[in-house]
Amino acid sequence: MRTSRLMIFISFVLTSFSVKAGDIISTPADINIYKSYVKQFEGQKEKPIAEILINTAKYFLGKPYVASTLEVSGPERMVINLREFDCTTLVENCIALSQVIKSGDTSYKNFIDKLMIIRYRGGEVSGYTSRLHYTTDWIYENEKRGLFKDISVEVGGKKTAKAIDFMTTHPHLYKHLEDDTVNVSKMRKIENEINERNSYSIIPVSEIENKQEQIRNGDIIAFATSISGLDYSHIGIAFWQAGELHFIHASSKYKKVIIEKKTLLSYCQDIKSCMGISVLRLNN
Repeated sequence: MRTSRLMIFISFVLTSFSVKAGDIISTPADINIYKSYVKQFEGQKEKPIAEILINTAKYFLGKPYVASTLEVSGPERMVINLREFDCTTLVENCIALSQVIKSGDTSYKNFIDKLMIIRYRGGEVSGYTSRLHYTTDWIYENEKRGLFKDISVEVGGKKTAKAIDFMTTHPHLYKHLEDDTVNVSKMRKIENEINERNSYSIIPVSEIENKQEQIRNGDIIAFATSISGLDYSHIGIAFWQAGELHFIHASSKYKKVIIEKKTLLSYCQDIKSCMGISVLRLNN
């Protein structure tokens, strides 16, 4: 998040918000966007959560793509940013907002709580490594708590054996790892736990065309990568349009949130490093 923008540290409401640890970073603009969203969506409570998710993602079409929106200076803090997104924060925010509408509790506290549970191990901000940096780890933790089900194998995916260690072998790419041997050590332990689980399941690119009819609107699509040490390189929300499977995402190419012009299959085929996809289905 750009430090030149006005930010409020909402420490004065920590008690009422029941935050387990750390400050909350937000802006008046984020709160206003949230209020406007709730006003428009609170009547959708009875809709399936996948439908609410798609509508929520469409609500943010055109919002700017900004990389590394969670990488603030200093200690790890809970960042609320509804003004701009990277691919992961778009999906996280859309899920949390959809859950808020579905729950009927549209308080800002409920939104923060749900987003924190999605983003952090155990739902608690406890240092840089408590954030679920690897999508593999994000999938594991959120499936374990019942947010969604990884249906990749059911749709024809297969377990993939791959050593995950990109962050600790490239610490210079992460400002909270570059000069912090303690964080590197903690992250290496997390990578070891990920590798021991061997829960990396993908549908190969060559199988997407045959299996895509089983993918529904609102399924979460994670794009597996052949980059050494890395599990996934992108994430979006499945969206059927005119009988073809596309997806909604925060696009680094177009610098905004879009409905991808290419079909899901074409998008994967055009990226040399794309090994395939994983499919996650939200639970109501």
